[in-house]
Amino acid sequence: MFAVAVAAGSNSTTNGLSVLGSGSNSPDDSFYLDAPFTDEAHIARTLALMDQKRGVVDGALPDHPVANTMVTALDGKLSNIVIASTRRSAWSRRDPRRDRSTQHRRHVAKHTSSGYTQVFAGTGTGHKDRDGSIEGTAYLTYSLVSNSTYNVDACLASCDRVAGCVFANLYYEFNNDLLDHVFNEKSNLKCALYADIHTAAEKTNRGGQQSIPPPAGLTYIQQSSGWAAKTLADPNAPDGYELVFGPTNGANNAPGYMGFAFIDKYDVNACADLCNNRDPDPKGGHCQYFNIWRALVNGVPTTYTCSMYYVPADSSTAVNYGQGDLKVTYSRGYRKKDSCSGF
Repeated sequence: MFAVAVAAGSNSTTNGLSVLGSGSNSPDDSFYLDAPFTDEAHIARTLALMDQKRGVVDGALPDHPVANTMVTALDGKLSNIVIASTRRSAWSRRDPRRDRSTQHRRHVAKHTSSGYTQVFAGTGTGHKDRDGSIEGTAYLTYSLVSNSTYNVDACLASCDRVAGCVFANLYYEFNNDLLDHVFNEKSNLKCALYADIHTAAEKTNRGGQQSIPPPAGLTYIQQSSGWAAKTLADPNAPDGYELVFGPTNGANNAPGYMGFAFIDKYDVNACADLCNNRDPDPKGGHCQYFNIWRALVNGVPTTYTCSMYYVPADSSTAVNYGQGDLKVTYSRGYRKKDSCSGF
């Protein structure tokens, strides 16, 4: 679970909350003192149940549309609720050749490998060489690129064309009937795209299916390499919200907590939709603020948390950094523009 920290400051504190005023309490103090704080233990328990790892599904068409963001858990209960929104506001590649006012725009210019760095290499293409493809969070789609060469630039150009793509996994897949005989590309060189950066530890798909009838062998994978964007651009703030802090490696431990959701991509618009549609708290009213962050477990991206609050928080309470195998990363706080901070 998270390490529980207490906000620092010259004012007195109660349950980690800095009490406004150094003398007597104001009439509003009881409202904040009674407000529930982030239930980090509940979040951690639910996180232990999550498996959001995905890769290219057998039979999926190349260049299939990117799925809408999904809620995989809501207040501790596993779910598969689709957030039906065409808006996207996820991190993306930062293009140093563009100024900050245009770097969030979707573009199709070919960057080749200059905008990426190799995270891991493949294990080879020898007769007995075997490898695995990534099964990880935030899978988007995949392309088939020409296998006349090991076509890294064509794969990264595919990543450039897909909104939110920051990582590509390029690999050969052998003995797959669809790749060899059905799909128009007639190529077995797959380029799988993700909205998060993964490592060689996540190369867990080793093939092993009987796609072509015997005596053909089972499917197998070779030369699986990973390429990550060198820098990430900040997501645009959702409509009606403003960025309060982040990115940092601390999640909020703050009052006015209303609950949490896990989502399958780092998507601030999805968090805003959840906040906007959250039932009002009987005492505190509507959701005014959310904290989005990525959970790493043993260094592997595991899920993306949206914690919601009826009291806007700030960076002073972003003090939960994780504990043990769990680490908080890419934590950002957003509040509604018509709300004011309770601190």
